[in-house]
Amino acid sequence: MGKCIPCDVLLRSCFFGFLMALLLPYSGIAQEIPKFKPQVNRILFVLDVSGSMKEKWNGRVRYDIATELLGQLVDSVERTNPNVEFAVRVFGSQYPREQKNCIDTRLLVPFAKDNATRIKSALKTIGPNGMTPIAYSLTQSAKDFPNDPKALNSVILITDGDENCSSDPCAASKALSSKRISLKPFIVGLNMDVSITKKFECIGTFYNPKDAGAFSNTIGVIINQTLNNTTVQVNLLDKKAEPTITNIPFTLYDHATGKILYNFVHGLDSKGNPDTLFLDPVGIYDIEVHTTPSVRKEEIELTPGKHNIIAVDVPMGNVAFTSNGSATDALAVIREDGKQDIIRVLGIGQVSELLANKYNAEILTRPEILVDTTIIAGGLTDKKIPQAATFALQLVEPISVSILKQEKSGALNMVLRKELKSSESILIQPGEYYVVYKATKSNESAATKWIKVVAEDGRYISVNLN
Repeated sequence: MGKCIPCDVLLRSCFFGFLMALLLPYSGIAQEIPKFKPQVNRILFVLDVSGSMKEKWNGRVRYDIATELLGQLVDSVERTNPNVEFAVRVFGSQYPREQKNCIDTRLLVPFAKDNATRIKSALKTIGPNGMTPIAYSLTQSAKDFPNDPKALNSVILITDGDENCSSDPCAASKALSSKRISLKPFIVGLNMDVSITKKFECIGTFYNPKDAGAFSNTIGVIINQTLNNTTVQVNLLDKKAEPTITNIPFTLYDHATGKILYNFVHGLDSKGNPDTLFLDPVGIYDIEVHTTPSVRKEEIELTPGKHNIIAVDVPMGNVAFTSNGSATDALAVIREDGKQDIIRVLGIGQVSELLANKYNAEILTRPEILVDTTIIAGGLTDKKIPQAATFALQLVEPISVSILKQEKSGALNMVLRKELKSSESILIQPGEYYVVYKATKSNESAATKWIKVVAEDGRYISVNLN
């Protein structure tokens, strides 16, 4: 028979296991950042069915060309990509242009798998009719996507004309990105006037194919781009604008909410180039590089399905505050020039890496020293601090002592005030001082004594306070 485990040991073991099970989710175990790979790609076509789509393009009605090619592309993509879902929203299909209906938009075919047949059939039931409410349609399209954090959502707008409902398509597109609901739309123009195309630059990536064949190729390229991984390379640039800075942590935030999305420590690949990250292309990012002080860059939009480069200038230099002697135990408090927040505290002799810039340093010697410091990228800025002198205060009875420094103007400034019960050594910066003291037991001002002492670099000075 095996050896019996004592009951108390068994109970402790069970309790420990139960306790660990409770604590494990909150134990702060490090998590690897996964490569972003959506489980579902959802692509919404926002199709112009306004009256102008009745006009011909290279001998055929624009609407007929668009719907025919759309059906073929959806069918082809669904056959080879089981994780893709398509939907179609249309605008301008329900009311004639004379009624000037600027909310004429609807989700014609909701998202589903194997949607090609439904899309083809639904597009045959409608035809060009009314207005062109692009901005309103884009705003409404945000509601068409299921609430699915594991999906990548894209919008492809197909139109032949300008917004004619006095709304702002730029604001509508920005609202989509800020909610991280869909990518900034791709816009495909059908024989669109060049003057109009410039208005769409704020909405998203614009394409203006010249004929039906180019139109088909353009939609195909956009879909393939959407299905590809979106990669990002963060270049931390040195003083020569070369991406040599590395091993610095950085954070990517959601620009709209400020939520932390990713944390990374910058790295280089085997060839010395910034390594590649696989990120969610949805929305607008802010990046903060945690140098000292940190550097922030805002409103970064990624191009989906492409390799993106985010460049941030972080020229770095080193600074140290040094003294020739060992009798300097002070700290250096560093602030950015013109700012109050402390960004770094250094011991004398320590070296710290900071952004190349202007700084103010307060050296907490006695008295304090203020040093203006300009850090040069790629180098070491070494600020020399005078070696402190030592005042050896000798006394035979407890005293109240003050040390006053005489400035060049002749004024006296307080450096130290304390009660001494026994002899004590004090480090003090070079200069001229008055040591003013009085026996603690005496209440009379007339009992005050003072002597003048000159402190020189590194000198040991015995000060007799009898």
